[in-house]
Amino acid sequence: MELWHKQNLDQLIGRIVDQFLYLYKKCTENNDEIYGMTIHCNSFCITSYLAVASHSQLKEEYDELKWQLDEWVITVDDGVYADDFLDQFNKDIRDYFGEIMLPKLQNGADEKEETEKNIQFYIVGMKKAKESLVNILGLEIENIVFILSVDEHPDVALRSALEINSYSDSLQEFVEYKNQNS
Repeated sequence: MELWHKQNLDQLIGRIVDQFLYLYKKCTENNDEIYGMTIHCNSFCITSYLAVASHSQLKEEYDELKWQLDEWVITVDDGVYADDFLDQFNKDIRDYFGEIMLPKLQNGADEKEETEKNIQFYIVGMKKAKESLVNILGLEIENIVFILSVDEHPDVALRSALEINSYSDSLQEFVEYKNQNS
């Protein structure tokens, strides 16, 4: 992991935990249960948003959409001070891109290698955030599948799910879905 990533890992973990707790509370207040959480990033992993999927979102006729990450739409509401969540982190990682990553790419660094560093950064952050959330909320969080989704990198969703999550029926269901639909 690059120095910037090491210096900012705790910030990423904190932002994920805070935003997940906000969405978890919002869902539980509505007697709903979350089954998945995704952070969706652009192709360089420098812009992201966090969304969760819940059981009430699904209607029987839409069950085939359960693991389509772009259908997961529960996120922070407009009007909430979003800088407390990933929005502020997005500003910081865009600065990293402009000040560190872009000059490296302009000097011949491998784009795939540099992007993979950001992917690994998010995977490590999400894994540590999930561990923290299990400590805060309890073992039922283990059943929620955390997934990183990256534009132009379709392999990352399955790879990240397997790296971040412990075995659960939900993880197995996602793995089967990805294997059937890739």
